[in-house]
Amino acid sequence: MKILLADDEVSIQKLISGLLEDEGHECVCVEDGTDALEAFENASFDLVILDVMMPRMDGFATCRELRTRGVTVPVIFLSAKGDIVDKGIGFAAGGDDYMTKPFDPRELLMHIEAHLRRAHMDVAPAKPEPKTLMLGRFVIDTAKHQVTKEGISIKLTPKEFKILLALARMPDTVLSKEQLIEDAWGAEFVGETQSITVFIKKLRNKIEDDPSDPRIIETVWGIGYRLVEGAC
Repeated sequence: MKILLADDEVSIQKLISGLLEDEGHECVCVEDGTDALEAFENASFDLVILDVMMPRMDGFATCRELRTRGVTVPVIFLSAKGDIVDKGIGFAAGGDDYMTKPFDPRELLMHIEAHLRRAHMDVAPAKPEPKTLMLGRFVIDTAKHQVTKEGISIKLTPKEFKILLALARMPDTVLSKEQLIEDAWGAEFVGETQSITVFIKKLRNKIEDDPSDPRIIETVWGIGYRLVEGAC
């Protein structure tokens, strides 16, 4: 995949470009938002990483301009500011993810790969979704919004059902809190990730064999959750 990185710190450029190239991706580095927009005029990219604080044009303004121009690829913000207000601005500007500096390079790579997988699925030819998903002991009826475990019906709220369905559609794949919020609430609520923790707890209380030791819905710290198919 071809990834554009806009960051005026040379050390960050070297770290991220080396990380991506080791995974077989191509990374194009620029120093600010103005250069990022120019890069898009000359090439296409599969994902964009934007530092927030940059000379000439900051990351938020750059993302807004990219969205105005019709660019739909995933955008990940990097920033030394980690408060909820700045994150809200980032998501409102059209960003898909927000990571705070300093960050764990391995965690950044997991975020990148997750967004690339999802973007690839979005552009792949759509296949009719089966009305019934069967995962081990679970049967999920997407038409009736019903879930059974070993033949016993489980009563879920609409949001709990949507979260479970999102996880069940991609078993063993890590979904970020932002992705789950978007599926359950809509894109306009993506910045409110604290709510997903509450709903995951409620969902575990209803579907886990032992909610105090969850095995079906696994927490991937710092990223999100995944449904473990082998535990279903």
